[in-house]
Amino acid sequence: MRFEFAQGKTKGLPQCIFMRSIEELYLPDFVWHYIKNRYLRGNWMSDIKDFDWSTPPNNKIDEYFPADKLDRAKYATFLTRLLIQEGFDENRPQEEQKRNYVLNLNAEWGAGKTYFLKRWSQELKNFPVVYIDAWQQDYSDDPFLTVIAGIIKQLSAQAHFTITIPNKAASMFKAVAPAIAQGLTKKITGIDLDELNTLLFSDDEVEESEKVEPSKQNSSAFSPAVKALAQNLIKEHEAKSKSIEVIKSKLADWVSKFEQQEGKELPIFVFIDELDRCRPSYAVEMLETIKHIFDVKGIVFVVATDTEQLQHTIKSIYGEGFDAKVYLGRFFNSRYSLKRPVLKDFLSVHSDMTKFESAYLESKNIELLPRTETPEIALANISAVLDAFQVSARTAIQITERITAIIANLPSGKKVDILVLATLFCIYEKDHPLYEEIVSGRFKKTEQGSENKIINISLADFLKRDKSEEHLSAELTYFIEPQSYINQLDNDSFGPKINSYTTGDYFIPLSKFIEDIFCNVYFSKTDMWDAFFDSYDGDKMSELQEAESNLAQHSIELSPEVTLLWIDYIYKKDGYDKLTTESYREFVELSSPLDYMGDN
Repeated sequence: MRFEFAQGKTKGLPQCIFMRSIEELYLPDFVWHYIKNRYLRGNWMSDIKDFDWSTPPNNKIDEYFPADKLDRAKYATFLTRLLIQEGFDENRPQEEQKRNYVLNLNAEWGAGKTYFLKRWSQELKNFPVVYIDAWQQDYSDDPFLTVIAGIIKQLSAQAHFTITIPNKAASMFKAVAPAIAQGLTKKITGIDLDELNTLLFSDDEVEESEKVEPSKQNSSAFSPAVKALAQNLIKEHEAKSKSIEVIKSKLADWVSKFEQQEGKELPIFVFIDELDRCRPSYAVEMLETIKHIFDVKGIVFVVATDTEQLQHTIKSIYGEGFDAKVYLGRFFNSRYSLKRPVLKDFLSVHSDMTKFESAYLESKNIELLPRTETPEIALANISAVLDAFQVSARTAIQITERITAIIANLPSGKKVDILVLATLFCIYEKDHPLYEEIVSGRFKKTEQGSENKIINISLADFLKRDKSEEHLSAELTYFIEPQSYINQLDNDSFGPKINSYTTGDYFIPLSKFIEDIFCNVYFSKTDMWDAFFDSYDGDKMSELQEAESNLAQHSIELSPEVTLLWIDYIYKKDGYDKLTTESYREFVELSSPLDYMGDN
């Protein structure tokens, strides 16, 4: 066997080897394996470089992966190093070098677990890797067969040796009839399960309340069918136990052979995805199978779940009072929860961004506010609202999908303020009674003030009171082109200052949007611009002329106040103020039944 020395890969080798100044060295296999296992592994082969997922992979792999916009490659790098050390570490005593380890990768449904697991599994070129989509195999009645079939098929493609298990061993894992195994009914085709229980278990294995009467203890009184079934179950149990030992022995043998195989390292990685989407009984049986059958040293499992949802799944089987969190702790050595993704990046992965592109809007002859230069900025605006209301990642996808559905259904010549929509959707999802109060005009909140006086709480104050300062100060971006309105603004009545406004992005904090735009849609104030200007006599000046005048007279320096003036002008000039509260309610309630079910 030829071993090629590369620069930096000879550290730690015996002095007698690298005293010879040669580029290539031919050694017997047993010497090669000794050098590899004793010197090379710990120094360079298991040194995992940081994964870079910022671009699609260049190499040809089984599946195309776009660039990772959620910056999660660092988590895969960290977990890889952790699991390598847990699964196989030569620095431990000989008998403890290999270990079995089960990691629960936790992230809420829709947060990108499948992308993360698939791309991570493709990065591990130096390790035997198995990826199993549990949900795709949910139709199977036996999780063991799902896992062992995936292991055999995928490891066979990576091994330089034969991977098989005896047919007899595998066949013993066909499930016993569920009704008999779980005792769901008293009688099965005429067989008395109490009698079967008596034959299968001795008195000290049966609870006092479950013992049968003495008259039933005489085996001669049992029917031939019960006797035959009891004997078969006992034989099957014994055979299944032997089969488990055979399969575990085979798995341990494969681990040892991969340890010797050139180009492969330990541990063996087995990824189990989509478990929380499976049938409750199947999900629980899968965990039991991993825990009790595949607990083989040198194999590490990564089980991806929405752990909170999985706990609900377990409670659906064992009852609401069951401590599912403690129960799950039996199956996992540790849990790693992926950080909640930055919504603007997350939505760019899961949303149809074409609906926010200028070319699409122009082709449909529809308009959106805020206008933005790119779809990414539109999603960043929506994300600022969703973040403030602390909606889940899945709900964020739902809301954004509903907004894009509304845009796609807008008739030619129509328009909508998507941030008003986003705010309404958040209230609809987080506090439906509050939503009803707002859209019906019945909102009224009071609290006890000083001197025991009852004071009214404005909608703006009520919506802002549970939001963090960080979220309220988040900037929303409006792309404004003053020159497109110059014919209406540049006249002697309002002065030339309007010409000095420049085309570009204008900003406003979310708190001002809530108070001066959203709330003004539902609850008109005396004058939302009184903070800056004296009111004008409506008989002398129209609302649009007033908005023009405010722009002409105000300082041209960019500020939230200037942005508000422009939004006020655009609302009146382009007719956004004609959108009624009933229109927004119809938008929300027409699209709300649209529920995100995942990227299938």
